[in-house]
Amino acid sequence: MSSASSSSLRVAIVGGGVCGMTCAIGLIKAGVDVHVYEAASKFGEIGAGVALGRNAINILTELDVYDDVHTRSLEHEAAGHENHDWAKTHPPRGLDDMHEWFKYVSGKTGETLWEVNADTLAQGVHRAAFLDALVHHVDPSRAHFHKRCTHVTQDTPDGPVTMYFQDGTTAEADVVLGADGIKSAVRRYVADTSADVHDPHLKYSRCVAYRALIPADKAEAAGCKFDYSARPLCPVGHNRHIIIFTVNAGTMINIAAFVTDPEQTGPESYVPPPVLSKQSATREQLLKAYEGWGSEMTNLLSCVEETAKWDIDVVYPPIEAEGWTKGSVAILGDAAHGMQPHLGAGAGQGLEDAYLLIQLMSHAQTNKSNVSDVLKVYATVRQPRAQKVWDSSKRAGDIYEGRAGDDLNRFAEVEALEKYIWNRPVNADLKDAEELLVKQGVFH
Repeated sequence: MSSASSSSLRVAIVGGGVCGMTCAIGLIKAGVDVHVYEAASKFGEIGAGVALGRNAINILTELDVYDDVHTRSLEHEAAGHENHDWAKTHPPRGLDDMHEWFKYVSGKTGETLWEVNADTLAQGVHRAAFLDALVHHVDPSRAHFHKRCTHVTQDTPDGPVTMYFQDGTTAEADVVLGADGIKSAVRRYVADTSADVHDPHLKYSRCVAYRALIPADKAEAAGCKFDYSARPLCPVGHNRHIIIFTVNAGTMINIAAFVTDPEQTGPESYVPPPVLSKQSATREQLLKAYEGWGSEMTNLLSCVEETAKWDIDVVYPPIEAEGWTKGSVAILGDAAHGMQPHLGAGAGQGLEDAYLLIQLMSHAQTNKSNVSDVLKVYATVRQPRAQKVWDSSKRAGDIYEGRAGDDLNRFAEVEALEKYIWNRPVNADLKDAEELLVKQGVFH
């Protein structure tokens, strides 16, 4: 893919998470001069697991890094690290293999448990293990730490882009790609949002997730009857659902318990997020949130010793394609379309963004004079699909938690949503982009 013209581009990636590092790896392999600027003192991920659908796995395979990701994830599990999601995460998965429905009826509510086969097309990996696998493919001289980007400027359309960092330093590049997450500084530049006001595209979805690990033997001693090691489970109820699966060879039960504010009537009710997205929480708060869910869930949640509550922040209102780029600057991943996690699809969409940027920034016909037009086409191709996945993830949460109605047949809709996400040929975006670039006269 690379050529003398494209490889002469100086590309800077702001943000060294899995999306930014995947993009860096692909550009390095294609011979592009790329540097990564990371706010932290070293590469690292917060949070637990990340789900990889078939679309994401295909991209990692094309970049020749999937085997490393898979191996390091297995090593991470074998080492017994806590707070990780090596398992088939974010069910429901594989609706063709659905077994049966269970009902827990107690107190105020009757809750439904959806059991699915764990042998599916999606995998979950621990974020830290994923990133660790990627880091080994990047020359350390191309990574710069303690570089929290505060803003960027570009004085002329074809001139260099300047990045300003919190430590008082600056750096220049021909192209800047913002993979700096949900609270992106680069997004403020491309969306023309002043740094002095609240980012209008950063919203709290009024949904939180409690995360915890429970020893399986402790759950059994507490009276839990279900075999949680058999497969992932998803108990659902009104404005509540829990993702449950085991890790560490079935010895630990991982839970992610979602609670949605009953005042949340849709995206129009989303509000600016609080200062801290992660807060400490107590077992009593978690039990209160799931009061009336029957003895099995009560017994299980009573075993929680430590938990944290994570606010689910999203990008809303949607950023249209023209808001993804400005001059030689573009955003990708959560910076462009941060979404709810209910389909486990956010990371995969970030990888799709990164893969198209890799192909376009290393394309034989991309150069300094046309790179802004190339970035516009990247956004034109990627934005509609990413937004549809954003909408689908919101829809899945509504289905799980009864906001789409109580008809259990609605769960079959999730299968179609997942198939749309997963069944995307790995080079489909490039084909669409090249056709559009030729049509526009940018490529020939």
